[in-house]
Amino acid sequence: MIDLSAVRAAWDTPEREAALKRALEGLDTADLPLQQALMRGSQVTAAPVQVMVLTTTETAEGLEARVGVFFTSLLGGCQCADDPTPLEPLPEYAQIKVTLHRETGMARLRLLD
Repeated sequence: MIDLSAVRAAWDTPEREAALKRALEGLDTADLPLQQALMRGSQVTAAPVQVMVLTTTETAEGLEARVGVFFTSLLGGCQCADDPTPLEPLPEYAQIKVTLHRETGMARLRLLD
């Protein structure tokens, strides 16, 4: 579970989605289920992510949101002097389902196929 309690302050306002976006962008990449979504690289970089809120639905317990996450990865090589593997970040994208409990501000994040 991830603490997204900052979203609770904006719950009943038009800023709720923006607050969710900021809260998710403020997380460490290790807190997001991005490693399983890699398509081009072999490891997620620590660079900040960009989040786009796609849909939100209120539930009895809180909020369910589908978000798109833009992040970068690296293709790991042996790092030898003659290794031709580029060390430039590769663009990646994943969709994540966020289930946010309204009273506690705790969220469960699940990678969508």
